[in-house]
Amino acid sequence: MTATTVPALTRPNRNPLAAVVARAGADGLVTAVLVPVGAVLAALLLGAVLIVSEGENPLAVYWEVVRGVLWEPRGLSNTATAATPLVLIGLGYAVAYRAKVFTIGGEGQYLVGAVASTAWVTAAGVRDLPGPVLVVTGIVVAVVAGALWSGLAGWLGVRFGASIVISSLMLVYVADALLQWAVRDGIRDPESFIPASRQIGDATLPTIPRLDTHLGFLLAVVLVPVVGVLVARHRGGYRIDALGFNRSALDANEVDSRRIVLLVMLVAGAFAGLAGFTETAGVNGRLGAEASVGFGWQAIIVALVGRLQPVGVLLAGLGLAGLTIGFEVSQRTYDLPSSLVGVITALIVVFVVVGDALAVRGREGR
Repeated sequence: MTATTVPALTRPNRNPLAAVVARAGADGLVTAVLVPVGAVLAALLLGAVLIVSEGENPLAVYWEVVRGVLWEPRGLSNTATAATPLVLIGLGYAVAYRAKVFTIGGEGQYLVGAVASTAWVTAAGVRDLPGPVLVVTGIVVAVVAGALWSGLAGWLGVRFGASIVISSLMLVYVADALLQWAVRDGIRDPESFIPASRQIGDATLPTIPRLDTHLGFLLAVVLVPVVGVLVARHRGGYRIDALGFNRSALDANEVDSRRIVLLVMLVAGAFAGLAGFTETAGVNGRLGAEASVGFGWQAIIVALVGRLQPVGVLLAGLGLAGLTIGFEVSQRTYDLPSSLVGVITALIVVFVVVGDALAVRGREGR
């Protein structure tokens, strides 16, 4: 009787490109740096052509972008503030995408986290609690709410075989409907003339001295090495990477891949829900009907450009936020369309995909 061969569950290559696609080679680390850097430069070059078509000097415009970030009175602090939700949601996406679980529902999880945490910290009998208690419990509620919302898409996938891409996307629209109901009825401030919640009061996140940004940014920065260690050193990170490389091998070694899928969906949702609370408590001060501003979609770019690596996500988040803040400053000086930064970020993604494809083709052609 022939023994059944069980696929070996070896630890996958951990260079930064390995989490994006299953590729190997001595030039992996170099490509991991060259592809995103080259994509950014190519996008800026094509952006320069668009700027010229608008009758402006691209060098002057780009210098104004840099000046707006580095030398404007609040340039760096505004960049850090804008990067906070992008980094948080991007970290969740990075964990999920390493396992090849392609959720795109971060915007919905962000909204649900914001709604649930705002409802909690503004509830009668709760809003009078001490500020630190409100902040901590608000974070917990946001994390749990975002995780459960994301977990619903994961459960539909593992239980019924539903596409996680589609179910997570559809849940974004449900979450937006929930937001509109909440600010118009469920948690609406009775003294407000517009659909909005009460001010969150003592649940407001404190400002970090000298950085002049809210505590959420420091939390996002601290979570970067935490996620890095867990992914690189912990058994759970090993299983996440193994799921991305060979699901059948994971199942053959008596590890239920469906549980890992649910785990990464819960993690992704938790980060997005946390982003919802930090943006509400650190920036807006209350929840309004316009809370959906696209952080969940932009964070997909951050995760991809960051090569699904925590440090890369941080750098990509800061870079994208810097572009946004810098172009806002440049638009005060130059007559440029407000959509230009969106076009450039979209071009970055296109060039990253093209760069990855060329890198794979070049490797296979050797």
